[in-house]
Amino acid sequence: MLDWDQLECEVPAITTVGRQLLERNEVAFLATVSASGRPRLHPFVPRIVDGKLLAFVLDSSPKIGDLRVRRQYSMHTMPGDEDEEFFVSGEASEIDQQVVLRSAAADAMGFATGVDAHHILFEFRFDRALHTRWLDFGTP
Repeated sequence: MLDWDQLECEVPAITTVGRQLLERNEVAFLATVSASGRPRLHPFVPRIVDGKLLAFVLDSSPKIGDLRVRRQYSMHTMPGDEDEEFFVSGEASEIDQQVVLRSAAADAMGFATGVDAHHILFEFRFDRALHTRWLDFGTP
């Protein structure tokens, strides 16, 4: 599994577009698998902070159990120009409650009110990354 910095070294063309799409749209979609095996799709707010893709998950969200138990996820950004897409998948892990990293992540995500003990910080690491652009989408 690679963190964001490692992925950037491996495939800079893909991560450049991924970073642009993540910065352009605040929300991306997180897919997880429930305990019953059913897929779930959740909007969430990921950010790149200190070379890591991070997101806070509320402890009351169904995705918290999915990420803690199975750890597997897929993420898809909102489309860009020409229906440009960025997709990654891999494993998520709960970050210990490092004050500095939590503060940096909260600032990067624009949480002016801060975060509390109900906001659990996860790092998303990668085993797959994909960038697709549909040129002239919708034209013959």
